[in-house]
Amino acid sequence: MINLHQNKGFALAFALIFFFLIVSFMAVYVLAVASAVSQANSTANLKKAYYAADTGLLDAYERVTQAGVNTVSSSICVNPNIPSSCASPYIPSNATDNGVYAIGSVNGSYKVSIQYFSSPRANYIITSTGTYLNASKTLQLKIIGAAISKYAYWSTTEINQSLGGALWWVGMPGFVMLTDGPVQTNGQLNIFGNPIFNSPVTEANLSISGTTLGTVPTSSTPNYYYGTSATPGGDGSDPNYIFQEGITNQAPAIDLPPQQTLNGIKTTASAGGLVLTGTSQVIFNPTGTITVTGKVKNSLGVVTATYTNKTMTPPANGVIYVQSNSGQSDGNVTVQGTVSGQLTVAADQNIYLSGSVQYNDQPVRPGVPGGDPNSTDMLGLVANQNITVIEADAPTQLEIEAVMVALQGSFQVDQYGVYRGNATTAVMDQFGSLINFECGATGEMDMSGNLLGGWNQIQSYDSRLGGTMALAPPGFPPYTNNAGNAVYSKYLHPQAITECVSGVCG
Repeated sequence: MINLHQNKGFALAFALIFFFLIVSFMAVYVLAVASAVSQANSTANLKKAYYAADTGLLDAYERVTQAGVNTVSSSICVNPNIPSSCASPYIPSNATDNGVYAIGSVNGSYKVSIQYFSSPRANYIITSTGTYLNASKTLQLKIIGAAISKYAYWSTTEINQSLGGALWWVGMPGFVMLTDGPVQTNGQLNIFGNPIFNSPVTEANLSISGTTLGTVPTSSTPNYYYGTSATPGGDGSDPNYIFQEGITNQAPAIDLPPQQTLNGIKTTASAGGLVLTGTSQVIFNPTGTITVTGKVKNSLGVVTATYTNKTMTPPANGVIYVQSNSGQSDGNVTVQGTVSGQLTVAADQNIYLSGSVQYNDQPVRPGVPGGDPNSTDMLGLVANQNITVIEADAPTQLEIEAVMVALQGSFQVDQYGVYRGNATTAVMDQFGSLINFECGATGEMDMSGNLLGGWNQIQSYDSRLGGTMALAPPGFPPYTNNAGNAVYSKYLHPQAITECVSGVCG
């Protein structure tokens, strides 16, 4: 027989166990859902905190660039979110507000600190912490002021007014001009045959009359002497062969540095450098010394030192400036030799090259085996007028390793029509960067491409001048845009430093 009382007890126990399991499962499910919701909220909050921090980086970056090449003290702002409401561009300084400012909004807030450094040029570390509810995210961005040496070649015009006409980039059988590195001209390139540009090229295609640059493009392509042809040859130019990484025509014009650039270099030379007055000479020695001929004058114009082939240690900051005597135009300097270390030589008037100028510790160069990737040897040459090779003093195989800037003139050879040899033997190997107002003549050829005088100029870009760090010679002019504001390169893109939720940081 069946005992019904015991069966009912078993059923009740089973029901209670089943109910307990159901409740437990539901509790676990609710906790899991709650955890997932919390995790989703934390993730969403962190994302919004990231957006706030990123906004802080952008705000600080814009304020740095608006301030030009120098930082400015904090100013009173009607609304710190609106730079135009400030008495002057607002950049925190350690002296006034510990380098930190905070701006809040309904969507979150960010707090930004800006650290300024002067070496090797103006550069900043921008740190921004964005907060949204219980989450925060900290990002950091590093920027460095670009230098005018960012281009391998840069000109305002390809018309040489003193020579009365266009100068040509030449590529013919037995004579091929090769340019390595980015090229920018505000004018129009003149192409004879098929020279080779193996990096991006931009030209604004603007005309020039007198010294006034036009504002309307006069053409949409370079000026091809023989016209274009799909097959490279003497009877035509093949743009696809010439511009191996492309060309952008009617690009925005970029202003060359103003003449006032020299004032900054002179100021640097006056504080820890060397200032010479009148016609001077500087010879670079591979041991790291320099041999100087010239005079030093004080602020009253009194000669305090006279050097005649005086060998000495370079100035502490590596900057040498040659100024003119009062009322004269004799601020000229002649240079040559082997550079060890980092130097800049600038002149009120002209710089003359009486021989090769090259680096003692050779850096890595395109197409040249070997080279030290850690080489720091670097030379800057900045002339108000021209940088000129003295043909009679220069070797047939001419090496020029430097960043050269001719603010109102050109890089040229004084007697470019004197025969030095054919295009294979008379070679000017120019490594670094060339920035000049107008294109200068370095050689002469006939209509068949035979070199009649001067040198076959081969240009190679010093890659250390570009890239993430964008190195430049000491005291070198910063690169500013057409509005006069400094241009900065991001040498470390935004990276996450920390993220926190409810005070727990990971």
